[in-house]
Amino acid sequence: MTEINSNTAYSPKGIKHRRPIPDREAEITDQQLFEALDLELPGLSAVKSAWRQGDTSAAKKALVNYFETRSNVAYYYDYRRLPLQKMEPDELPYAYQSSLGLRGSLKEFCLQSGKSMMEHRYLLPGARKVEDLGPAFESMIHFNFLEDQGKRHRHSLNMFVRGQFLEALCVLYHEDGDRNVLASFTEIIHKFFETYPLVVEDPTPEASRFQFTEDRDAMSVGWLTMVLISLFYTRVPYEIDTDTAFELLKHIWFLGIQFQRFESDSYRPYNHHMWERGLVPFLLSILLPEIPDFRAYKERGAEIVCRHIKEDFNEDGGYNEHSIAYWSGAAVGEMLFRGIYLAKLNQEQLLDKEADRKMYATFSLLAMLTPPGPLYPALGDNGGPLVDPILGLGRSIMDHPMCTMLLDARVTGQETDPSVLPLDVCSQRAGFLCSKSSYGPKGNYLLMSAKTDCGCSGHNHMDMLSLFVTFRGEEFIGEPYSGKLYHSIRMGSPHRGYMYNMTSHNTVLAHEEPVLPDTMYANKWGVYRPDSPVTDYRTEPDGIYVRAHHDAYTYCRHTRRLLFHRTRGLIVRDEMERGSRQTAPHIQRWHLMPGTACHVLNDTSVLLEKNGVSILCIWSGCQDIRVWKNTALCPEIYTSEDLLAPILDICFAAPEDKKVDISTVGLSLLMLDVTDAPDRSPAAPWPLSSLKAQLSAVIPMMEDKEALNHFPSL
Repeated sequence: MTEINSNTAYSPKGIKHRRPIPDREAEITDQQLFEALDLELPGLSAVKSAWRQGDTSAAKKALVNYFETRSNVAYYYDYRRLPLQKMEPDELPYAYQSSLGLRGSLKEFCLQSGKSMMEHRYLLPGARKVEDLGPAFESMIHFNFLEDQGKRHRHSLNMFVRGQFLEALCVLYHEDGDRNVLASFTEIIHKFFETYPLVVEDPTPEASRFQFTEDRDAMSVGWLTMVLISLFYTRVPYEIDTDTAFELLKHIWFLGIQFQRFESDSYRPYNHHMWERGLVPFLLSILLPEIPDFRAYKERGAEIVCRHIKEDFNEDGGYNEHSIAYWSGAAVGEMLFRGIYLAKLNQEQLLDKEADRKMYATFSLLAMLTPPGPLYPALGDNGGPLVDPILGLGRSIMDHPMCTMLLDARVTGQETDPSVLPLDVCSQRAGFLCSKSSYGPKGNYLLMSAKTDCGCSGHNHMDMLSLFVTFRGEEFIGEPYSGKLYHSIRMGSPHRGYMYNMTSHNTVLAHEEPVLPDTMYANKWGVYRPDSPVTDYRTEPDGIYVRAHHDAYTYCRHTRRLLFHRTRGLIVRDEMERGSRQTAPHIQRWHLMPGTACHVLNDTSVLLEKNGVSILCIWSGCQDIRVWKNTALCPEIYTSEDLLAPILDICFAAPEDKKVDISTVGLSLLMLDVTDAPDRSPAAPWPLSSLKAQLSAVIPMMEDKEALNHFPSL
């Protein structure tokens, strides 16, 4: 491949010449775009003729007309033809930037967002927040990376300058052809480029941000470029005035040519690099072959994408960012899908055999981690993404049998074939232990975070052996604050440290403390998550047994053993080896999901209830049960304590006769499904003593194959 430096461009005949990359968006000219085009292409003959004759107006019109009718490039969707068609974003949500934070129908969100934008009110993706831009756009969003870090969150500006609201206006216009939408679109697009003209303040190949004074990172510039290109597969550019449509093409070229700066950049193993240095250039080479500089991106872009897949994904399908949202939603959904599917649509080569194999494995794993409900668990950064759109990607881009079977089953309610879709998966290399009773909406479901060789990830958490538990389709144990925290916390704030640290997860705090204080995770990105290897794993028809541990505390080992019965419940045995060093007790922490009612029955048992499902929890070895709410999240994150779900802290320590020596301290928990049991009264209470005795009897034999046959029952 020919090397390209930051000032190299190509003539239509492939002869290299040096052309500086412009660094001020407000100063781009019509001539720069026309000179960037390969006017020798047959489809651009009308553009060439008008431009050579000096008729700029006719050349602009001919170029816009060309994009209205060109057939040499297939896009994810195409709504250019007349009569006007309604757009259907729900058919392939990840083809739209607006799918970020998706929590329901994408079309409904786009219509809501478009209407809001016509009122100069920006609705952030996921409908999490509204920003009033002012009647005359006098309150546009701003964030100075150098001055505003730590004072507030950059999220609003970062989302706004990606331009997904432009997609929403297109969906709104296509809904009923209201030309007022076109007027608003024209007004907004001009105001947008007046307010946010990109000024490249860091022109180096290693730049992560192009601009600091108005925070514009390379990732967001790439997203905006893709959104602007997507407009030309709707009717909007061809219904507004030609000058505005042509301006959109100029901005696409200016933004796209910035990625030529990265041609000599060194490789870096994180998804920003994959998107900015690999996928965006590859996408531009396919979507705009009329620009030779963009055509030249293809080979290097594809090489970078394949390298990321081969190095960032492991043989089990796991991703180095140990976060379900950033693995499935960001890396696979928002990023890789676009490249893989666009290559498939245009019969281009992107993946080699190894990359293809690893992508197949990742969709296998995502299918096997599917919970009963609509959302994946919120393991790692961000809230859990919607399941069905992720499975839809596996079906669309890889014809994946697991994803196809599961999607059909989730629609029809039919049972899945266990020979195609196993009920259990355990991979410490991928970082997940998952088991379920079925893939149906009323299934029982268990997920544990257990990963080795994590390294440093910007989206890892200190969540070693943290659990997520669902009974009969109802989430009881999880991380209810993850998504809200991620989108609300300020850099350097105590809440940010809390989000990443062990204190916000369902694991054990040694002597009431995490490995490090929250402050150590409050600033900057990246967590070096210690290993939590699985040392024993057994799957049986009735359930699973698993044993895993971590040594993050350095002075004691936390070992967690699980016995999961597919229909009866779960036993959790936590042991703190050498756990008698301090007088303060250890804490087994459980974050209850919203809507869960917690009734304390006595000093060793509680009853959890949610939407008609009842789970009896009995502990053996506990000193105290504390039920509390983390009110430190109010009022900055949550306006009211009523919005917080309860947290269960179970205290346990060495018995008095064991405290003088170094010993192992243990705690056992039985979570028993008692939904179908008769109602209890003071005259016929729960048989707590009998159940505790059954729990104590099964703990020593958890590793035996017969253990599930002795799982406690009423």
